[in-house]
Amino acid sequence: LFRSQPEKYKLSAGLRLDMTPQEIETHLQKHLSTDRVNLIKSGLTIPTYQVRLNKTADGRTRADVTRDGNEFMSSQMLVSAVAIANVSWIQIASIIVEAVLLVLSAVGIKADVSSSVIEKTAQEVVQTVESSSALQKAVKALQEAFAGGSNWEKAKAIFNLIKDTKSAGILWKIIKGLCSNMSWWDWTKTAATVTAMIIAVLATDGVALIAKIALALQSAYEFGKKINNLRDLDALAKTM
Repeated sequence: LFRSQPEKYKLSAGLRLDMTPQEIETHLQKHLSTDRVNLIKSGLTIPTYQVRLNKTADGRTRADVTRDGNEFMSSQMLVSAVAIANVSWIQIASIIVEAVLLVLSAVGIKADVSSSVIEKTAQEVVQTVESSSALQKAVKALQEAFAGGSNWEKAKAIFNLIKDTKSAGILWKIIKGLCSNMSWWDWTKTAATVTAMIIAVLATDGVALIAKIALALQSAYEFGKKINNLRDLDALAKTM
C-alpha cells in the first residue's frame, strides 16, 4: 500500500530543476509503467467545470459556468464587486479541485468526476477559500507564476497551493469527496497511498511531485485559461 515512500526516493534521484518535460517523461518511464506516466501527463486535463466570461449586447460581462457544454451553475451578471468575487471563488475552487485531481493521478488513482461529486466538492472549497488568506495568497502566487514564470516555477506554485490546501484543512475533504463513490476497500487503499505520498512530500522539497506537475502542465490548456480568468476578473473588479 505504501508504495509512495520508495517510489518518491526512486523518482527524486537524478531529477534536476532545469529538466525539460521530455526529459522528465524519459526519467519517469524508467521507474513507472506507461499507463502511470500517461495518467500523470493527463492529470491537469480532468474536467471539473468551465467559467466563461462573455460580453452581452449592452456591453456588460456575464459569467457562464458550464460542464460538457451544459449549464453547471447559474450564470451571473458581473455588475458589482460582490458578484465578481463570487465568480472568482467559483473559479478558484475548480483550480484547487483540479490540482488535487492531479495529485491523485500522480500516485496512480483515478477519481470520480461526476457532476454531483464535483458540485458538492466545489461548494466546500468555496467556503474555505473565502475565509483563508493563506489559500488566497497561494492562488495569487499561482497567477504570478503563470504570468511569466518557467514551467518549473508554475509547477512549484501548484505544489505550494496543494500544500496550503492541507494547511487550510481542505485537502482531505476534497480527496474524500472525489473518492466518495469508491468501495470501502478501494478507499482504504487510496487513503493509504495518498497519506504515504503526503508524508513523503512534506518531509522533502517535493521535487518528485513537482516534476510530475511540470510534465502535466504540457497538456494544461484549460487549466491555464482558468488562471487567465482570475486575471480578467481582477481587472474587471478594479472598474467597479
